[in-house]
Amino acid sequence: MEISQKEDLKLRLGNLFLAIWLSTVPTVITYGVFGLHGLNVCRGLNSKIEMINKNEVKEICEKSAWETTSSYIFLIGFFITLPTWYWFYICMKQKKKS
Repeated sequence: MEISQKEDLKLRLGNLFLAIWLSTVPTVITYGVFGLHGLNVCRGLNSKIEMINKNEVKEICEKSAWETTSSYIFLIGFFITLPTWYWFYICMKQKKKS
């Protein structure tokens, strides 16, 4: 049994919203892990630098680590959402067909 284009569009959009909603937690977890990784890099860098103004280097490095992580938030979300959406869409489309 074939499904109509309108029903297929509803399936795509509905499953996209479901995938976005379900991928928010893994996206936040990934964001946090990348941020902590950046802070660990800063801590290692700070311990190896022989400077008087270590606090200044630490602050700049931590700010840079979070800015870098923040610039990837949409990419992280996209790569978590896309397979989730596709999996939901394929499963629901097969269910509707049968």
